[in-house]
Amino acid sequence: MQDRPSQLVRHDKLARQIELIGRLAASHGGLSIAQMMDFLGCERRTVERLIDVLRDIYGERLTFAEHDDRKKYWRLKPDPDVIRAVPRLELTWEEALEVEAAALALEREGHLARAEVLRGLDRKLKLRLQDNALRKLEPDVEALLNSEGLLGRPGPRFAVTPDLLGPLREALLINHRIRVRYRTPGKPTREHLLEPVGLLYGTRPYLLAIKPGKPDAAVWRLDRVESVTVTEEGFTRPSGQDLRSLTADCFGVWREPPMDVALRFSPDGAKDARGWHFHASQSMIEEADGALVVRFRAGGIEEMAVHLVTWGTAVEIMAPTKLRARLAALGEMLAEHHGRRL
Repeated sequence: MQDRPSQLVRHDKLARQIELIGRLAASHGGLSIAQMMDFLGCERRTVERLIDVLRDIYGERLTFAEHDDRKKYWRLKPDPDVIRAVPRLELTWEEALEVEAAALALEREGHLARAEVLRGLDRKLKLRLQDNALRKLEPDVEALLNSEGLLGRPGPRFAVTPDLLGPLREALLINHRIRVRYRTPGKPTREHLLEPVGLLYGTRPYLLAIKPGKPDAAVWRLDRVESVTVTEEGFTRPSGQDLRSLTADCFGVWREPPMDVALRFSPDGAKDARGWHFHASQSMIEEADGALVVRFRAGGIEEMAVHLVTWGTAVEIMAPTKLRARLAALGEMLAEHHGRRL
């Protein structure tokens, strides 16, 4: 008889394989062999053998499709037999708590429409629970939400309501142009015909969109949008004009030609800086005295300068000179303004 640890390892592998079946049945786009290897923590040959077994069991219901990367993505077509093969997944109080907390965080940031979508998901998930489990779950969630607060932060709280978010998402999904009534301070409200690229959520919510005939995308503040109408005009987005590509070289929201940035954090500030994600392209090098040099390539001088003000004397800008000059000018302006009455 084998020892209990060996049995537990074997049972854990079986449980992961059964869960993988559920993921294959729940995935519309399917899973690649590499994704299945990563989930199971096994070699390619093991996944290939598992696919052969699933093909024997489910026949034509196990299908695959090739995506743009020319890889095969496998999925199981929804079927009662597939559902019965996967154990009933219980909703835990930790999962319910996170859905509630995420909805609450979105509400506090002004994203009312997105919060309501999460609350709808929460209601549907709870429909899966038995009455006795639901009676136990709700007090647990309420107690934890009362004991775990979300830290508020200063900043604008513009409510992105369904009448704005709904048309924007519809246009993004079907690639249709939109007509936007946009308010600019000091100027009359104007209507613009735009090709939406995506939505950016930061201190304020923004729309990234292209004016037909223009070569590049621009950023539009949603708190200045009075109305959005989806037109019947479809458009084809050129290659590289997607949200990820257009914002890859940005430090924040505003788009600007990228430049090489080098920041040196003092030994006292290095510990905090190590925990920061400044940009996707960043690299970090520790110096002998404990200082930390962070390098990345991005645009957005104004947003970088505003952020670096918060580090005070813990940071030194090694490059570019333009950023160092902007931070110095910002500091002088603040010193002059706030020092007048001293």
